[in-house]
Amino acid sequence: MLSSSIPEVQYLLDRQAILDCVNRYARGLDRHDDDLLLSVYHPDGFDEHGPFEGGPSEFTEWANGFHAEHTLSHTHNITTHNCEIDGDTAHAESYCFYALRRKTSKTVIIGGGRYIDKLTKENGEWKIKLRKLYIDWRAEADATIFDTPNGYPAGSWDRKDPSYERPLRRTGGAQ
Repeated sequence: MLSSSIPEVQYLLDRQAILDCVNRYARGLDRHDDDLLLSVYHPDGFDEHGPFEGGPSEFTEWANGFHAEHTLSHTHNITTHNCEIDGDTAHAESYCFYALRRKTSKTVIIGGGRYIDKLTKENGEWKIKLRKLYIDWRAEADATIFDTPNGYPAGSWDRKDPSYERPLRRTGGAQ
């Protein structure tokens, strides 16, 4: 973790590290990457996520299990992010827009909510100590137009997803 002796610079470094943590959560969830998802929580962290309440390992198993059982694909997008830092403790509110395509391929659940987080900096790293999810709205929509990818490649729920490819290369033609 980077550090600075200039308070304003340290604030910006901390704020960015907190936002990176929140964004890693969304990526870990959408790629079903257990290690990445676990990396955003302190081992004694706690998540209050609707019907689920528990620690990082249990949450990771529950969330990825739920998505695998009930959806064909999903995305969680972090939008507005507010953060207050006081020493090695931070409180953040991160808005989330999500879409969950049901296994039937006929409908998609879309919604908006907020992650309310208490994060702490331990051993130089910001991680979630307590997360509470609030769903502000949700709807179900026709998803039959998504039955075929229309020439677009599909991602995957593992490290075979192209977002892990290093270096990123063209699919066809000259490199």
